[in-house]
Amino acid sequence: MTDRLRLFPLSTVLFPGQALPLVVFEQRYRLLVRECLDAGEPFGIVLIREGVEVGGPAVPHAVGVTARIRDASRLPDGRLHIEVVGERRFRIVALFDDRPYLSAEVEYPVDDPGEPQPAQLEEARERYRQVVRLRDIVAGEFQRAIEVPATPRGLADAVGGLGLASATERQRLLESMDGARQLRVATELLGVTIEDMHARAAEAVAARYGSASRLN
Repeated sequence: MTDRLRLFPLSTVLFPGQALPLVVFEQRYRLLVRECLDAGEPFGIVLIREGVEVGGPAVPHAVGVTARIRDASRLPDGRLHIEVVGERRFRIVALFDDRPYLSAEVEYPVDDPGEPQPAQLEEARERYRQVVRLRDIVAGEFQRAIEVPATPRGLADAVGGLGLASATERQRLLESMDGARQLRVATELLGVTIEDMHARAAEAVAARYGSASRLN
């Protein structure tokens, strides 16, 4: 089964379940947003492979995620502020440029859930907890209960939504349709991130402690 989908190429990667705020100022994308709102339809967010995000043509990667608009408002200068949430992966079958924006015929690939070992899943879950805790420390936020997705696919998508790596690495994670393989890639990204996050958290704590001592 295929669908015709409006496309919004960006320099970031959206994952299923991830919320993403966007400020839309180009006329072609204002039109796209209005049409999606009127029709009650999602559009597709795809990472740019070649080209530019603003003012010119862009060639997207073949795999993206549908984005459902859940909030939209007009700013005083005419720009649109929207918040979208990622829904499901799609693969581009054919591109069309018969509108001011790109559109595509897309198919929705069937995921292979794979069969990761329980120990692999638990390792990934624990690394995810560590990274979220360290991010909270860096941000100076109160420690909170951390909800960790139970399935390999859900966990890997949540890792992608953290934005831990470059867009290219996150795209590689998005394009993996095998749940077990995707979990391995996500676990690797978490492992690489933890060491850096530990250092940043230590610096943040030291800076806050130093600031407090100078105030006394």
